Amino acid sequence: MSSIVPGPQQKFEQDIDAARSGAKPLSAGDLNPTAPQHSGLNGLEDWPDALRSTVEADYERTTALTTNRRKTADSFVPALLKGLTELVDQIDTHLQSIKPGLFGKSTPSEPPSTDLAELLGLPTDAVTATPGRSEHKDAARTLKAIRDQLKSQERHPDPLAREIPIDHAKLTRLVTFTVRLAVILTQAPEA
Repeated sequence: MSSIVPGPQQKFEQDIDAARSGAKPLSAGDLNPTAPQHSGLNGLEDWPDALRSTVEADYERTTALTTNRRKTADSFVPALLKGLTELVDQIDTHLQSIKPGLFGKSTPSEPPSTDLAELLGLPTDAVTATPGRSEHKDAARTLKAIRDQLKSQERHPDPLAREIPIDHAKLTRLVTFTVRLAVILTQAPEA
């Protein structure tokens, strides 16, 4: 006696054939029903391009890491490093444009909103301080350290060298710090 309802393997093959012919769109969740359903990011259309591409690449990387797809996560690292480098360049350009004079005092500007600092989880007293020359030097040193850490995450194809695995925890900390800083500068350019 034959069954009218196709079995799981036959149903799977029918779905694959329908996807190949273009009759039915096929998602990764169809191929692996136990995999979490992929949802995209919304509301990033009005963000600057470098910030948006960095957040999207990091989202894809962390999604792949949470589903135990390490090689897929590693494939998003070059795009993420490129986006982070662009953000650091933009932050450095902004820092150089508001550099205080060598002998004069900087003109006091209105401090940025503490609501933004609370939203990003930053201490509010650090945001309200007016920057001086020493703070600019500290910021320049921090950006140089971030650039060095980004360079250490880059992978160079060398057939003789053993491939060093990507430190995703360190990369996550770099992304979090850099994106927070970029969001603060985007929302409050005088910060």
